[in-house]
Amino acid sequence: MLTRFLVIIGVCASLLAQAQAVEYSTPQPRVDDANDPAVIISRVDLTAQYTIISMRFRGFARSGSNIQFVPTAKLYANDGARSFKFIKAENIPVGQRTRSVNAGEQVEFVAYFERLDPGIQTFDLFECSDRSRDGITCFNFWGVHVTNPLKRQRTQTPPPAPRQVPRPTPAKPTPKPDPEPVQTPAAPVPTLAIKGIVRDAKTGKPVLATLTYRLLSGAESYGNAAPDSIRTNPQDGTYQIPGDALTVWDVSVSAKGYFGQRDTVSINLTEKTVNFDLVPIVAGAKITLKNIYFAQSKYELQAESFPELDRLVTVMRQNPTMTIKLEGHTDIIGDFDKNLELSRNRVQSVRQYLTSKGIEATRVEAVGYGHSRPINSTPGKPHPENRRVEMVITKV
Repeated sequence: MLTRFLVIIGVCASLLAQAQAVEYSTPQPRVDDANDPAVIISRVDLTAQYTIISMRFRGFARSGSNIQFVPTAKLYANDGARSFKFIKAENIPVGQRTRSVNAGEQVEFVAYFERLDPGIQTFDLFECSDRSRDGITCFNFWGVHVTNPLKRQRTQTPPPAPRQVPRPTPAKPTPKPDPEPVQTPAAPVPTLAIKGIVRDAKTGKPVLATLTYRLLSGAESYGNAAPDSIRTNPQDGTYQIPGDALTVWDVSVSAKGYFGQRDTVSINLTEKTVNFDLVPIVAGAKITLKNIYFAQSKYELQAESFPELDRLVTVMRQNPTMTIKLEGHTDIIGDFDKNLELSRNRVQSVRQYLTSKGIEATRVEAVGYGHSRPINSTPGKPHPENRRVEMVITKV
């Protein structure tokens, strides 16, 4: 009996220690998009070591399903600039084995990843490719919003300013000492701004657009500010976002009939001017798909590419009659035939991703040009800007 009692105490102490180790917890976090409605994120806990994601899966109503977790899963943040590796999982098989889930059965499991950097409050969870495991659910989420403020850095308190001694005054009939100077408080850091114009990329005319902005980091901020939005001036397309010196902002622009844009903007010690030229959704319009990544000399899409492609999927769903042509380009260095084949394979990978999201294959044409259409043709050195995927609207 005593041994059993001690074991229970030990387990409770262990659970209490784990609970105390949680720095920030976000129950039922807001998620912008999910791969499958059968799975939800019920909680995200951040400890000193882990990002702990609790999930709930319900088997399909009629046939049930199989689940597993792929060990190559990662969390991605800052448009793929930062990634965090999978560590372990509980109550779900990891690797090749699967777990059968009966129709209507509910399974709760937990995945552990490396700790998010302080200040990262939105991330994507990419667990597997939709087309890589037929019949097995992929646990992919985009835009998971959590509480994860920047940690304040301790600063040394400066020594007190030396007391100023009043200067003697000239002799007068009734001499009086000068009053002691009053210490003037330091002037506050001036409020700056991000400002600019939103224009039609084809005509240069102003565009009535919505700008959504959120503070990512700043000297006096935890980085957990809620997003806010403003609209451009309908007469001239101008906008102004108030800000402070030494801050970083996430800014996205959207307008009806245009492809949206997103950028990370830093304010140093002066106002920041950022103009947005939006490409209209009209036949013949061409746009370079940013943030599309492949490994060196490979054509498999990297997970950092998915947010950009998912935005394209959304546009094509909103415009169901629109058809496009994907054009692949490589740098001018290397064998022409190999570059031509590489460009073809890369745009086919992009096309396959779009069709895996439900876009009809007949709406997407893919053409590889190799290095026959470079942006920069200076010989003798590589030019990364030549490696790109462009999209042309062939019909709206």
